[in-house]
Amino acid sequence: MPTETTMAAASLIFGGVLEEFPKLKVCFSHGAGSFPYTCGRLQHGYDCRPDLCATACKTPPKDFLGRIWADSLVHDKDCLSLLVNKLGGDRIVLGSDYPFPLGEDHPGQLIEESDLLEASVKRKLLFDNALDFLSLQPSQFHSSE
Repeated sequence: MPTETTMAAASLIFGGVLEEFPKLKVCFSHGAGSFPYTCGRLQHGYDCRPDLCATACKTPPKDFLGRIWADSLVHDKDCLSLLVNKLGGDRIVLGSDYPFPLGEDHPGQLIEESDLLEASVKRKLLFDNALDFLSLQPSQFHSSE
């Protein structure tokens, strides 16, 4: 669920895991929970109240926004747009919630119908980013004939 997803992201950051393993790719479900939307508060706590935030990480939380991956399953075009703005259009992959019943009836419909995203970003979210996350090449999935 989104709350647990947010806690997992914050734990990886404040626990120093993402700092210690800079090449580690982690993709969070539910649009990374509320992490992209509460990162400002986490940053403020990091800056002003280190006694309340784990201090194993010397890198500010906001610096991880371009490194964290998330799925697109947020069920709202404005939330999807904010997610793209916070994490970057190259860090979000299509989410389906399979096998659970809370996904879109037609996976990718929110992305395809969004009037807030450019066509190039939609292609990344629907296809290109998943290949990048998995270190795969498009040629592995179609013939050159």
